[in-house]
Amino acid sequence: MKFCPKCGKPLVTRHEGGRDRLACPDSECRYIFFGDFSIGVGGVVIRDGKVLLIRRGHEPGRGWWQLPGGYAEADEPVVAAVEREVLEEAGIRAKVVEVLGFRHSVGGGGSIGGPSTNVYIGFRLEPNVEDEPCCDEDEITGTQYWPIDEALAHERVQNLTKWLVTAALKGGRGLVHQERPVDPSRPPWMLFTVPH
Repeated sequence: MKFCPKCGKPLVTRHEGGRDRLACPDSECRYIFFGDFSIGVGGVVIRDGKVLLIRRGHEPGRGWWQLPGGYAEADEPVVAAVEREVLEEAGIRAKVVEVLGFRHSVGGGGSIGGPSTNVYIGFRLEPNVEDEPCCDEDEITGTQYWPIDEALAHERVQNLTKWLVTAALKGGRGLVHQERPVDPSRPPWMLFTVPH
């Protein structure tokens, strides 16, 4: 990144928040580049004792099976993102029940060559029982409900998927989301807490 994404001026290096960062020199713009961040979401959907998995059609991990999921858009609540991704990748309408856990990773190249950070949140969802799995046969080359024991033992099912499926089987001990109180002076937010 060489130019400010807000005003277009060339960025400079400035000490902000305890480290050197790219920043806009314009005192009215005040843009500071804090790094590359992404939020991934994945959904554990269990129906009739079987777990919904998708087979990746693209690298990385082409041919491996995993939970349906993807990235949350910058303006999208994570609950809406995982419900959308399950529908897009597996053809199943489902609703979030609880958060099972999350993974935080730092590494890989960001947009300016530095590290990028990703938080991946695993959810348990209840499916619409009338829907049958289907996929686009490109990004996703297969989708089906697997017997849970078979999924947990399969060598080409991702380890994070196995961990989240195991967490979902414990049931009812995850975090549930509560809608934010209405406060027009603050940006929208959602709280995830242990149910009482």
